[in-house]
Amino acid sequence: MTCVRYAPWALLLFALTGPLKASWISPVISEFHYDNRGADVDEFVAVMGSAGLDLSGWVVVLYNGSNGQPYDAVTLSGVLGDFGDGLGEAYWPVRGIQNDHEAIALVSPTAVVVDFVAYEAAVSAVAGVASGASARVVPVTEDGNTEPGMSLQRIGLPGEWIWISAPATPGTLNPGLEGLSGSAAVPAANVGLLWVSALFAWLPFAVGRRISAGATAGGLAGT
Repeated sequence: MTCVRYAPWALLLFALTGPLKASWISPVISEFHYDNRGADVDEFVAVMGSAGLDLSGWVVVLYNGSNGQPYDAVTLSGVLGDFGDGLGEAYWPVRGIQNDHEAIALVSPTAVVVDFVAYEAAVSAVAGVASGASARVVPVTEDGNTEPGMSLQRIGLPGEWIWISAPATPGTLNPGLEGLSGSAAVPAANVGLLWVSALFAWLPFAVGRRISAGATAGGLAGT
């Protein structure tokens, strides 16, 4: 029957509306420090994402800009707390982040490169998980004159971020970050849509049962 034929699609619509979250962004590299005056100190990489995100299995991979090869990796762990507006940040000290033109990749547990940023010049990966990808160049840099305690930070709205050099804030949200109110936020599931999809999922079965029951009754009456 036609109505029954569409029932699986209605059920699929209902299933797809359920998992949406009220506020979610893909995790990103939010801050890092790699170079300063004198011996490099307090080098780190920070990752920002939606509060409650479990970072188990995520990896930060450091890439050499001269040959496109990975030279170090940091395995992440822990769950991001809510530091405001549904966002959290965590950071990891990383000794020996290379200066000059290099890159940093954020990789998901399923080996998807979620974020890939370069500093000082463009970097293209030729090996490792990011092989074939080109990193987006951060428009600010650090060098041998950078004061200790500074970092490169992402600020602004999700999807419209800019990078600045500012006093380091590892493990806390960067000042100037405007949170999930921007266009990159995924809206909450519409309650009305849930009810409509549930109705479309239920209606074909209800109609089918009534028709089937009527046919059975008619058959019994004819015997």
